[in-house]
Amino acid sequence: MNATMIKLGRFLPVFPALIFTLTTFAADTGGVGAEKAGSTRQQLEELLNAYQGLLTNKNVDAILELYSADPVFMPEYAPPAVGREAVRKAYQWVFATLNLEGKFIFHEAEVIGDSAWVRTNSTGRLTVIATGAKADVANSEFFLFKRESGAWKIHRYIFTASAPPPQAK
Repeated sequence: MNATMIKLGRFLPVFPALIFTLTTFAADTGGVGAEKAGSTRQQLEELLNAYQGLLTNKNVDAILELYSADPVFMPEYAPPAVGREAVRKAYQWVFATLNLEGKFIFHEAEVIGDSAWVRTNSTGRLTVIATGAKADVANSEFFLFKRESGAWKIHRYIFTASAPPPQAK
C-alpha cells in the first residue's frame, strides 16, 4: 500500500463532509446584516444548492466550476488539496469510494469586499462502497468564498469532526 492510500484511509471517516455536508442547505438567521450582505448570502446559498445537485450526479468537472481558480481543500487528518488538480483528485476519490447523504445548517456569514466566509455544521451518513459499511458523521465547516469575474466561487474549505469518529463494530 502506498503512502497516499495510507493517508486517505486515515481520514476516511471524516473526509465525507466534503460531499455530504452540502446535500441539503437549511439557512438560519445567523450573521449577515445589511441588505447587500443578505443578497450575497442568497447568492452563496444558491451556489451551495447548485453544488448539492452536482454532488448527486457526481459531476467532478461541474463541481470544479464552482471553485475559484486556485482552490484549497483542508480535510481533517490529511494534507490539504492545493490547486484545481488536487481538488479534482479528491472528488474523484470520494465518488469512487463513498456514497454520502446528509444535511448542513448555515449559521453565519460575513462579506468583506470580494471575499465572504460562511460557517456551517452538518450531520449525515456515509456508506463505504467496497464493503457496504455505514456510519453516522457530524462536522463543523468553514468556507471562504472569493468573487471572480463577478461570480462567487468556493476558494477555501476546511472542516473538522464535531463528534468522535465512528467506531468499528
